[in-house]
Amino acid sequence: MPPWRKLGRVLEASGTPLSRSHVMLPTPHVMRDRVRVFYASCDDNLRGRIFLADFATQPPFRLIGRSDAPVLDVGAPGAFDCDGVNPSQIIATDEGLALLYIGWRRGPAEAPYTLFAGVAHSADGGRTFTRQDEPLLPPRPGERLFRTAPFIDRTASGYRLLYIGGDSCVPGAGERAFPTYSLMQIKSDSLWDWSGPVQTLMVPHLAAGEVGFGRPVILRRAGQVSLMISVRTREGYQLVETQAEIEPGVRPAMTPVALEPLDDWERRMTCFGAVAQVGPYELLFYNGDGFGRTGMGLAWRLGP
Repeated sequence: MPPWRKLGRVLEASGTPLSRSHVMLPTPHVMRDRVRVFYASCDDNLRGRIFLADFATQPPFRLIGRSDAPVLDVGAPGAFDCDGVNPSQIIATDEGLALLYIGWRRGPAEAPYTLFAGVAHSADGGRTFTRQDEPLLPPRPGERLFRTAPFIDRTASGYRLLYIGGDSCVPGAGERAFPTYSLMQIKSDSLWDWSGPVQTLMVPHLAAGEVGFGRPVILRRAGQVSLMISVRTREGYQLVETQAEIEPGVRPAMTPVALEPLDDWERRMTCFGAVAQVGPYELLFYNGDGFGRTGMGLAWRLGP
């Protein structure tokens, strides 16, 4: 594959009361005349809501519009997504668009938050969504705190769901606790039935400083399957890719996604990448420092 051509930071928080900081987890959806990117932005209390921004389909892929109001707000008080919602994947269905998202709720210091996958549906191209009240992936033994960052991949034999799961935290600096979680998989014949057996694909190397993973994305290019994922340490995330099919218990070699030279806004971390194929172009939307606090970047190249 040719190297990525970086366009730099292409979107920051708008500064409105519901978008004071962050452009997190950019999630692209390719339309006829634009690439619609869903992202989460935070208010002054760091409660995340999902917004959209539209980009042109030709280089330099300029920003052509963004929503002022969120397309998906926080959930009801006490719900699994009452303190924030972050996008994870967009799927086109016969009824419209299905948004797989991450819902979070604050907790005590020893487990500062929970993260569970949710799903919402849109019949107007993503301008508004209606949520499903219950999480797509409810808590289960061994995953009482985290079943999050869902990504559904269609295979020759059905579907598989990759997600991040766990139920523990490790001590950090001061009173901060770091969640620790693994990459999990469920296979199914149905797009919305994920009640089958769970497989563990990768666990973090705690002795090497890893504490978990972020946002798995399966890429299919010219018959080749790869995984893009963010590897988390106590210092932050690094966006990596593996060219090997992931199998339970077999950890493949991972290569950092080449985005050099790094700019000031992304010098400490790169994370939460998502790729869109737009005609002959492959577009990579991603976050930099502070889990998206500094904004969203875009790189592109000619695809396979």
